[in-house]
Amino acid sequence: MNAIRSSRWTLLTAVGLGLGLLGGLLVGFPLGQIVNAMIVTGAVTCVVGAILGGMQSIELRRLPVKPIWWILATIAGLGAGLAAGVVVIEQVGILLTGTRPNVARLDSSMRALSFVVLGLVAGTLLGAAQSLALRKRAPRIKRWTATTGVGLAIAFAGGSLLVDLASLRIASLFGVITFVVVSGIAFGAIT
Repeated sequence: MNAIRSSRWTLLTAVGLGLGLLGGLLVGFPLGQIVNAMIVTGAVTCVVGAILGGMQSIELRRLPVKPIWWILATIAGLGAGLAAGVVVIEQVGILLTGTRPNVARLDSSMRALSFVVLGLVAGTLLGAAQSLALRKRAPRIKRWTATTGVGLAIAFAGGSLLVDLASLRIASLFGVITFVVVSGIAFGAIT
């Protein structure tokens, strides 16, 4: 029974992260033509969080967790986490090289390291926000924040490395699809 639930969680998390990232890109491109980057970043990360949280909340029905609180926590945590992670990577990149790093132009190891940082920051803030939704309703769940932070770091870095091992470009359609699918499955399995 637990294996079925964990496989459902993995599937729902993979689909939620994948559809969320795709939805975020679909919202971000046209919106970027109209408004500034800060608004686009906020909108994109909220779309990713809403879709991921919505998909995960389907499996959380068996717990006394209110889906709306889970979704709102996921929107806030992932939105703040992705934005903060990107800022950290950009500022460290500028400090070290004098220019803003471009993920498509980084070598394999630096791209994976960047995704580790992004995953740790975004996952930790996501896990912290989600743990607030779990705290009183499901107190037996421990170490959610750390698991989510480490899980997203491993998922993002692993997805990036697999794209490189498959000789795909991260900025290509197949590279993005591979990254999203692998990251989603790994993140769901770890959490």
